[in-house]
Order: sequence, then C-alpha cells, then structure tokens
Amino acid sequence: MKIANCPICGLPWAEAIEEEELRCSFWICDCCGCEYGYDDYPTYRETWIRQGAPWFNQKKRPKNWNLEEQLKHMIVNWNA
Repeated sequence: MKIANCPICGLPWAEAIEEEELRCSFWICDCCGCEYGYDDYPTYRETWIRQGAPWFNQKKRPKNWNLEEQLKHMIVNWNA
C-alpha cells in the first residue's frame, strides 16, 4: 500500500511511498518528529499532541498550518 502522508500526524509528502519501505526507513517527519521504524508506536501521536504538537523542523512549518485539518490524513491504527 502506498502512503502519501505521515501516518502519525498526517503531514503530506511530495511523493507517496510503500508502507513497508516507510516502516524500515528511519526517516524523520518534519512535523511530528517521528522516526519511522523506531518511534512509530501507538502512543507516539498521543504524546506529541499532549506536548502541544510542536514542529520538529520549524523551518518547514506552513504559515497557515492547521493541526485539525492535517490530522484528518493520519492513519488511525498505524502500527496497531
């Protein structure tokens, strides 16, 4: 299955990638800071939101960023 958004926070990517490639990539999301294959456990999203949903890479944060809109694109049961 191809994934076009961060499964944790819903941040859209430039290109969709295969789920299995993502799971072992150790890439880090510019928004939530999740390192896929390491941090992407079920409670990561909850912890990130509880901390105020801080951007990992502030330089990449869009001016009109909307957390609620972005979270609509997350994968609810990721790694469940």
